[in-house]
Amino acid sequence: MARDYAALAVGDVISDRTFPLGLDGVGKYVGVVRDESGVFDPADEPPTVPPMAVATFALRGVLDDLGIPEGTIHVGQEMAFLGAVATGEELSCKAVISQNAVRTGYRLLAVEMEVHDGNVRQVMTGKSTILVPA
Repeated sequence: MARDYAALAVGDVISDRTFPLGLDGVGKYVGVVRDESGVFDPADEPPTVPPMAVATFALRGVLDDLGIPEGTIHVGQEMAFLGAVATGEELSCKAVISQNAVRTGYRLLAVEMEVHDGNVRQVMTGKSTILVPA
């Protein structure tokens, strides 16, 4: 069933998920993006998760919950990383609509995210802006 994006209002929660940062998943991420920063070292106990991996896992859940259609264009991304995260942690991501308007045949949606660790420490904030075909 298609989502009624016009019905989304500023402040609506569109995603509220938790996600694990397992060693295997983070290791696969590092391999796929060819992260050579050295932040993730499997020999560390526990290994630190690269900040962009945190953003990727969080945004994946938000986009799944938003149910974006084919033809959607990702036009902007802002992120702030507020603390290191170790593999094995489970994070939570809450996302709300911060803008919803129609522009030249597309619906402009902005989504703001907050990511917290299991101790309720905020580890990331972000904003994604997409154009959804109207």
